[in-house]
Amino acid sequence: MLSGLAIALLSVVASLTAFWVVRSSLLGDLQRAVREDVQKVAALYQGGGAGAAGATLAGPTGGVIVQLYDAAGQLLASSNPTFEAPDAAIVPEVVRTAVGGLQDWRGVLAGYTVQASLAPFSFGVAAVIADTAFVGLALGQLARALLLTAILLVLISALIGYLVAALAIRPITQLAVRAAELGPGRLHPIPYRGPSDEVGQLSDVLNDLIERLKRAIEAQRSFLAETSHELRTPLTSLQGFLERAFRRASPEVQHDLTDARRIVKTMSRLIEDLLQLSRGQLVQELTPYLVDPYLEVLEPIAEEFSGVRLSGEPGQMLLGDPEKLRQLVRNLTANAVRSAQRAEGVELRLEQDGTCLMLSVHDQGPGVPEDLLPHIFEKFYRGTGGGAGLGLAIAQQIAHLHKGEITVESEPGNTVFRVVLPLIELPE
Repeated sequence: MLSGLAIALLSVVASLTAFWVVRSSLLGDLQRAVREDVQKVAALYQGGGAGAAGATLAGPTGGVIVQLYDAAGQLLASSNPTFEAPDAAIVPEVVRTAVGGLQDWRGVLAGYTVQASLAPFSFGVAAVIADTAFVGLALGQLARALLLTAILLVLISALIGYLVAALAIRPITQLAVRAAELGPGRLHPIPYRGPSDEVGQLSDVLNDLIERLKRAIEAQRSFLAETSHELRTPLTSLQGFLERAFRRASPEVQHDLTDARRIVKTMSRLIEDLLQLSRGQLVQELTPYLVDPYLEVLEPIAEEFSGVRLSGEPGQMLLGDPEKLRQLVRNLTANAVRSAQRAEGVELRLEQDGTCLMLSVHDQGPGVPEDLLPHIFEKFYRGTGGGAGLGLAIAQQIAHLHKGEITVESEPGNTVFRVVLPLIELPE
């Protein structure tokens, strides 16, 4: 578009310039011709001899008109009857000015636009007049030719500009497509075999950035793996000490020890999440069993979070990893309890819908803001409820590993995380 606009402006400027040059040239040539003719006519009448100049007064138009004026500016005679009328006479002031020397004039006589030159002789002033209509015709043809040429130039330049722009940005488009294919687990250099121009420099910068990101992610994974490993051992020992202390403690102390045990379990789950993250993916594989989701998944979680309500019936069968499914529901339940700020405001439901089974977690919390809903399953994304930003991401990956889906619906006082998993037929 910019190329076409530039060519269009240049075409307009060039066309106007050519039009002005040709017009000036034609009018200048006409002016010189009638000036030479009027000098011949004045010389002829100045000599007083027999007329013999008629054959030489052809002019650029194929013929000119001769007028004779007296010294006062009155028209005496004309070589063309049309130019003997009063409206065909040059104004007396111009004629009187020509008495002193050669004079050029341009105007309208008898309805014709003319170019005239006047020259004095012994008894008055001679004028040679040429019609400029041919100049207008020539300029009209030139204008049409220039307009057509300009339109063709604009169209051709727009096409060429589009092709050139497409060829110029094709390497950038290819780089963008290849860069879009990259991800945290697919960081590799973008191949580029073009010249070392601006696109080559961009490719080098991108590859350098990819290499630095790769090193940073590897360093992060290494740090998380080492940190998780170092924290898991003392937490395991602490959990064992708390279990032993709980069995030996008096009833007055057991309440505090129960809270401590719950906190240690929460920290242990967080350490496990970090350890999975350090291996590159939150959840990579599962060990499938025939699972009754009510008895083996929902009931243990409801017991773990005392006060959480449970609805549904046992008997349905899933093919899945019970530990991973418990981790999924545990993460959703912990998130719901944190949002509702009390376990009694959370309910776990098990429902069947055709060939699918729905595990849903309902809470009576303030809800998730609408602008946060598209991001809550992203790793390390922390909403208003806090947390490490891993629980929901892990829950989504576990659902996908079981060929299921997890969705969320939220409004103030009612937020529902719904996990849809395929049922398995017992004969199968």
